[in-house]
Amino acid sequence: MAFLAPAFLALGLLAGVPLLVHLLRRRVGRVLDFPAVRYLERMEQEHSRDLKLRNRLLLILRLIAVLALALAAARPIANLLGVGHAPISVALVMDNSLSTGVVQNGRMLFDSLRADAKRVVGELTSDDRAWIVTADGRVIGGTPADLQAGLEALQPLGGRGDLAAATRRAVGLARSGAPRTPVVAIVSDGQRSSFRADSVVNAAEVPVVMLRRGAAISGNRAVLQATPEPVRWTPGGTVTLAVTAPDSAAWRLTLDGRTVARGTAPAATLDAPTRVTQKLASASNGWLRGSVELEADALRADDTRWFAVRVAPPPTVNVRAEGGPFLGAALGTLVDEGRLARGSAGDARAVTVGAADAVGTRLPVLLTAPRDPIAVGEANRQLERLGIPWRFGAIARSQVLARVPSRGGASDTASVSAKAFDGTPVRTRYPLVYSPGGGGAAPKQTPDTIATAGGAPWVVAGDGYVLVGSPIDPEATDLPLDAAFVPWLLEALARRLGDDGRLIEAAPGQVVSGLRDVTGLEAPDGKLSPLAGDRLTVPAQAGVYFLRRADTRVGALVVNGEASESDIATVAADSSSAAAVLASLVNGRDVVTANDAPRWQEAVFSRAAGQALLLPLVALALAALLAEAYVSGRG
Repeated sequence: MAFLAPAFLALGLLAGVPLLVHLLRRRVGRVLDFPAVRYLERMEQEHSRDLKLRNRLLLILRLIAVLALALAAARPIANLLGVGHAPISVALVMDNSLSTGVVQNGRMLFDSLRADAKRVVGELTSDDRAWIVTADGRVIGGTPADLQAGLEALQPLGGRGDLAAATRRAVGLARSGAPRTPVVAIVSDGQRSSFRADSVVNAAEVPVVMLRRGAAISGNRAVLQATPEPVRWTPGGTVTLAVTAPDSAAWRLTLDGRTVARGTAPAATLDAPTRVTQKLASASNGWLRGSVELEADALRADDTRWFAVRVAPPPTVNVRAEGGPFLGAALGTLVDEGRLARGSAGDARAVTVGAADAVGTRLPVLLTAPRDPIAVGEANRQLERLGIPWRFGAIARSQVLARVPSRGGASDTASVSAKAFDGTPVRTRYPLVYSPGGGGAAPKQTPDTIATAGGAPWVVAGDGYVLVGSPIDPEATDLPLDAAFVPWLLEALARRLGDDGRLIEAAPGQVVSGLRDVTGLEAPDGKLSPLAGDRLTVPAQAGVYFLRRADTRVGALVVNGEASESDIATVAADSSSAAAVLASLVNGRDVVTANDAPRWQEAVFSRAAGQALLLPLVALALAALLAEAYVSGRG
């Protein structure tokens, strides 16, 4: 037997009150004989046996009433006969991933899943504890009424979420409701891609019961990719789109709500989609919101994919000869393609690109280590004059591999910097030494170490500068031979030293960092939300969100669902297949699946050990009090 409120067992001490009263009544005082009452003594002696039995019965009934009420207040659970289900600690995992938005027979699948969850919540009592955990990690707790309201407000995400992480959190919540019986109840569309072998949940002794309710649709049209190249159009560029469809599908491409291109994609599979590259140009300047759209089908959330571009004149650069031929050739290629424009030394908008020993430079600058070691002293003096808080250290000639620091505890593998620097051999380098106490002013923001070599900073950036600790020469490093060098060079000139800002592509629910210069997030409907700190949880709905610094757009957050959500293949309907797939997600002693809501609901509450004895104990106490009143009245 277990008790939900064991402190109330102390009320059992009150059982001593009727016992004490009974004992006090047995005390015999001083005896005085009165002739007038002698006949009463004879009557009492005649009925003494009946009186003793009656008093003992009253004592027993009063003890039973007090003890039953004390036990009832402690709210016991036991494997005995009781009323209703035993108090349960249930964490309900609600799959609200993008794929649950599929419409079948005029009703969204998510609405059916929500109705199933509401039926379970409707069976909860005040003795139960319950939570709802969504695929995007939200937790809703409170009374059954609070849970019903929370379910009503839920909508499908714009992405996949993480069903494994939600289940893992639900296991912990269910355990926290002890001594109630813990149960995790999952309601899902059973999409096969949601169950990944690389993210197994250890439920141990906590029962896990899943309701799988899939949609029977034969095919799905989806936009899997919408990638602009380059990010900055001057004023034109391309958009590469990828479409999958069971038959031919008409698509249209929009910029800021205006249709700018149309086409038809032939039938293609998810593994080998149709790819189209469309050339475009825009007369508008600034950050633009774009989309690739298909005609609506059963799963409408993946019929649109968003992208963002910035339309502006090309950044202007002043190329100094000290940077060497390889750096000059890379910049010349970008100028010839129209991505950069050549400026002069007197152009205030131009970014100066060259070696750090070049004389007469001014911010903003992209500087490399001098090609001649003798010029390092002059290079450090120029850095001091410019107010750059870094100095070139002693030359190192051993070969090492460059590394890109992790961001927020996660390794960086997808950024332009990571592609250009991570793993690049470096043979000649000048380790960069941070020296904020030099002759220049302190930096306005914390310097950003872009890459390290030999454990020391090798490429750094700050307010108005980018500094590379090696000459751009194949004898010093393989960097100029890497295909990713030119894209990084353009990114450094346009974003770090220019005004392009930052383009972030993410799925709903992810966390992005490095937003310390962003003050607000502009939603697709124009609503502005203030930001504090440098981290942001990506909104749940897909679209283009502009990053704002005061009144200026300084970047874009493009939110799209994962392409895997367009794979509508579900777990097979037979119980053996469903159980096998669920076992790949959850490792535990009691893991079961159900294909219909009544069986799932019954399985959830049948896991509760025993019954609640509150009502039987209250009934026993009332019966004892009624019997006590009856016996007292008969006396």
